[in-house]
Amino acid sequence: MTAVYFVIAALALIGAALLLWLDRRRTAVVRRERAVWGDGHGFRYAASERDDATGLRDMRSELHRATMDLADHVEISDLTYGRYYGEEAIAFDLTDVATVVAIRRSSASSVVIDVRQEKVLAPAEDDVELLGAMGRRVMFSTHLDIARRVCDRRMVALASNAPDYIEVLWNEGHWAVASMPLTNDPVRLDTALETVRRFTDLLRVLPPVLDPSRTPDPRDPSSPTGRGRRGLDEPKTEAISRDQLRPQSTEGSPSRPSGPPSGPSQSARPSGPHQQQQPPTTGPKPAASDTGRRMQPMPVRRRTERPTRLDD
Repeated sequence: MTAVYFVIAALALIGAALLLWLDRRRTAVVRRERAVWGDGHGFRYAASERDDATGLRDMRSELHRATMDLADHVEISDLTYGRYYGEEAIAFDLTDVATVVAIRRSSASSVVIDVRQEKVLAPAEDDVELLGAMGRRVMFSTHLDIARRVCDRRMVALASNAPDYIEVLWNEGHWAVASMPLTNDPVRLDTALETVRRFTDLLRVLPPVLDPSRTPDPRDPSSPTGRGRRGLDEPKTEAISRDQLRPQSTEGSPSRPSGPPSGPSQSARPSGPHQQQQPPTTGPKPAASDTGRRMQPMPVRRRTERPTRLDD
């Protein structure tokens, strides 16, 4: 009996080794095919999200809805990433779950649009509501009023013409995403990538997320701060302009000269110890004319006798 047990154990070990070899061979073939498909689009390839590759994003931290709502033990593998029509694109596999294709949008939005087949389970998120059916697909959204504006003829055509193997189309943050069963078919990957690109174009009407750290420019007339400042500053500016344009003298009152009265210059006055002190000018002041500018009379210097010095 002991020999029989050893034989059974040896056969089990050989079978396990054979299955491990086949699995690794299948994985290597899949990775080569995914890398070849990525090369056709100028994409880079990474075996897993843990690889230190330049430009590779942590998609698990950026996507949490729909197909990406999975446990942490589900790994992301076979990633290809690059630029598609000028936008950042990425395709990867959720191990034993699905293949995901995503394109990064130029602006993020807090409004989520979820378009999925009727046979797929409804979204697990509590903040989405059912909008209605579009052919064989159903649309959910976090804001029904905005979703009705997005659901035009082009969106209906996209939902109707998308192949059945694309199970879910949704947007989240900066990304537009599509998921389908695990595949490495280049035709399906190309179709999914083009479908997501068209879906991204239709999502341009979504309101962008406002940056709370960005303060409005007070010089911008369209901003609330600009309108408020303009409304407060206009009356003050008009008042200042009226004061500046108002004449300095009113009618019927003589205007005064802007400078000091003209008279002899300081250099013409005698200096030294024999400087004579002139008595104040006396006499009646001329009457002021009511019209025209009145000229101040030039003071007349009267001749006086030289005062007697004490030493004389």
